[in-house]
Amino acid sequence: MPRKHLVASQTNSKQQQNAKLWQKLAREIKAAVKVGGPNPEANPRLKAAIEKALSKNLSRDSIDRNINGSQKDQSELVNLEYECYGPNGIQIIVDALTDNPNRVASNLRGYLSKFDAEIAKPNSVKNFFDKYGVITVVKNDKTSVDALMETTMEYKVVDIVEYEDAFQVLTDPEDFYKVKDVIKSSGFEVFEADIKMVSQSKIDSLPEKVKEKYDRFIAACEDDDDIQSVVTNYEEN
Repeated sequence: MPRKHLVASQTNSKQQQNAKLWQKLAREIKAAVKVGGPNPEANPRLKAAIEKALSKNLSRDSIDRNINGSQKDQSELVNLEYECYGPNGIQIIVDALTDNPNRVASNLRGYLSKFDAEIAKPNSVKNFFDKYGVITVVKNDKTSVDALMETTMEYKVVDIVEYEDAFQVLTDPEDFYKVKDVIKSSGFEVFEADIKMVSQSKIDSLPEKVKEKYDRFIAACEDDDDIQSVVTNYEEN
C-alpha cells in the first residue's frame, strides 16, 4: 500500500489549526521560561519550544512577548501525561499543560468516552513508543535515502522513512539539533522538525465508524486549550 502524502497532510492540519496551535505554542514557551529561565541557550526546553514555534510560523515578536510576559504571569502551569487505550488496538498518549488538572481530567474522560476509549495505567502504553527526533524533509530530485544517509552518517540516526512526497529522518533525541542543522546546511528543505513519541507498531487502517470517532476525538483534543499534543499508533495511508 503506498504511503500517504506526509507534507500535504501536515500542511492541511496546520492551516486548519493555526490560531489554536499558536496559542498552545505560546503556553509552552511561558512554561519553559518559568521552569528554566528566559535564556534559550541555558534552557533546553525553551530552545525546543522556540524552534517549534518558529517552524509553525509564530512570529519572533510573539515569541519575545511571551518570553518577557511569562516572568510577570503569576499562573502556575502543570505538565500532565495520560496514556489511553482506544478501540481496535489504538494506543494514545495525551500531553497537557494546564492551571487546572481537574478540568483536563474531566474533559479528557468525556472525549475518551465518546471514542469508546479509556485512560490506562502508567507505562502500559508508553512502553510501545520510543522518543525520537523527527525531521520531515521535502522530497525533490536531489533528495534520496542515500543522500540523507551520507549527510547524517556521523550522527545517531535511527531510521529514514520514505513517503510519497517526503522523507522522515528519525534521530536519537540528543543528536536531534545536530542532525537538523546538518540537513539544512546541506541544502535539503526541512518542512517540520520536532522531538516526539513514535509508535513501534503502527495501525494503518480502521473501520469507517471507528475512524469517524477517532477523527472527532482528535479534533476535540486539538480544540482543547489545555491539551498540547496527542500521539497515537494510527497512521492513515
